[in-house]
Amino acid sequence: MKNKKLLVLKRLILIGLSIAPLLGCTLDTIPTQTPAQTWDNFASPEPNETLSSSSILWTDETAIMNGICFEAALDAVGQFFVIRNNQQLLSFYDLADNSHLCRHPVGRNPFDFSNGRILAGFWSNGTGCTAYHSLESHNLDQSTLTLTIQLRLVTEGTCDYELIRPFWIGINSLQSYEIILELE
Repeated sequence: MKNKKLLVLKRLILIGLSIAPLLGCTLDTIPTQTPAQTWDNFASPEPNETLSSSSILWTDETAIMNGICFEAALDAVGQFFVIRNNQQLLSFYDLADNSHLCRHPVGRNPFDFSNGRILAGFWSNGTGCTAYHSLESHNLDQSTLTLTIQLRLVTEGTCDYELIRPFWIGINSLQSYEIILELE
């Protein structure tokens, strides 16, 4: 019986030691509910949400980049990518593999480029407990065939964690447009 109590005590101590480092990270404010996923304040886009009253449809494609390791994503911070076809996507994955920053080959996820769909995105980094992108503005200029999306990275909490936040979207029907992503 004494050995059983000692074993339970050891397990509790191990659990406590594994949880203790997490207790140092606290949010300054804990939201009572998740903020609405709108262009004014969103953590990731909702499927088929529109950029404006125009007919631009976009989807959250963050999962496409799940195979990119933290180190490769960190190395890509500050670069903006617009990928228009499967060959460009494969070249993008090859670039990550050839960087030798990931211990294993990057996972390659497909994207449907049919009907003029475009994959666009980037990674940004900051320090805190959580991070999300907030849309500051967007402009679809049909005269110059340009879509400009301006975002801001918002970090929250006092954690000393280095965060990498992806922003990857699929944009429908703008294959001939120049896509400009800007991070303030």
